[in-house]
Amino acid sequence: MLDLLLILYPDNKMEYQEFKHLLKKAEQRPLPGEEAQSELAPMGRNSLSEMKLDTDKVRKAGVLALFENHEEQARLILTSRSVYRGAHSGQISFPGGSVEAIDRNFEDTAKRETEEEIGVSADKYQMWGAISPLYIPPSNFLVHPYLAFSDESLEMVPEEKEVAAIHQIPFERFLAPNAISEPQIKLSNGFKIKSPAFEVDGLLIWGATAMMISEIRRMILREIEHL
Repeated sequence: MLDLLLILYPDNKMEYQEFKHLLKKAEQRPLPGEEAQSELAPMGRNSLSEMKLDTDKVRKAGVLALFENHEEQARLILTSRSVYRGAHSGQISFPGGSVEAIDRNFEDTAKRETEEEIGVSADKYQMWGAISPLYIPPSNFLVHPYLAFSDESLEMVPEEKEVAAIHQIPFERFLAPNAISEPQIKLSNGFKIKSPAFEVDGLLIWGATAMMISEIRRMILREIEHL
């Protein structure tokens, strides 16, 4: 796979239209699901099926993996959470949050939260669809992620109480063979663990966000293998 990536993208740049083409092809295949998520899962984590969740007792959320066309390059939008007293303080995440009564479904939640957190309304992008749900034990959230893309560069404004920074990361960074490492990570409770993580553009991306990116990464790599 490394040799193929070097041949197809010798300058380490995947053009936006090529990315869209690969996404279109990926629509025809089943989602990689938990197998792909597990590549970036913290050690000792059980699969969703093994957890046997009571969905009436979990909190529910929707998040959006949003890609933009920035100078003909596919860039993934991520945020740094503000620092607060909570399990995910300061972490890198997708725009998103808890389901509210006004939401008709999880997709509505993802769209609403994206507009609230980074100021991008749903008319600025096209929905690709849902990827695999993911349970986050520390906060008891069952997260429903969606994927979307914008054919134009987006203007974004962070919501100051929730978002410390917005990051626009070229997606080929996540395809690089050295993108995944296994650093020691300090949790909000002070404990340290080793976990697979993406280290790109000076950011450490681990946990649920990394697991969801891992599924998208597998989708794209799978289509590259079939070129």
